[in-house]
Amino acid sequence: MGLLNKITAKTGEARAREKIRPLVESRMMRDILMEIGQRGCEQLDLQSVPLDRREQAEKLAAECGTAGLKQSVVDEIQLDAAGITLLVDGEKTTFLYGNYNYEDIEDTDCLPAVAQFLVRHLRGYYNISRTFYTVAKPRGKGVEERTRMVFVRRHHEQTPFNPQPARKTKLF
Repeated sequence: MGLLNKITAKTGEARAREKIRPLVESRMMRDILMEIGQRGCEQLDLQSVPLDRREQAEKLAAECGTAGLKQSVVDEIQLDAAGITLLVDGEKTTFLYGNYNYEDIEDTDCLPAVAQFLVRHLRGYYNISRTFYTVAKPRGKGVEERTRMVFVRRHHEQTPFNPQPARKTKLF
């Protein structure tokens, strides 16, 4: 069963990539990426480094100093059936599909793949989450969850980040 689930998941990922290809290669996505690039970068908030990446970030910070670590200024990205919204310092910039001669997205299950594409173009650490709604399956075979909205938020940890200079270790 595990192999069958893995194959189904990979097939679903491939279908999602094919569904989002026109959107990813569109003028709308180019405008969104250009807006993200024009907003620029700021110094990395050290608490935004996830715990599993802290060791790597500490080494990098010890080598080049924390001033060399940068992150995108985008605080949050919201994706839904009508458009994509960027939130930067409380200011919203909305890109509606209708403004780019597209219809609203009916199958919103492909939005997490779009969110992953956007996160690859952002500097820093971001979390992807989504909200669901339930729909009855055909022929009354139960219910399934569908994606309503996807959120890409800057990661933040409550634990302190304290980079230290590299230390020599003694084996004996």
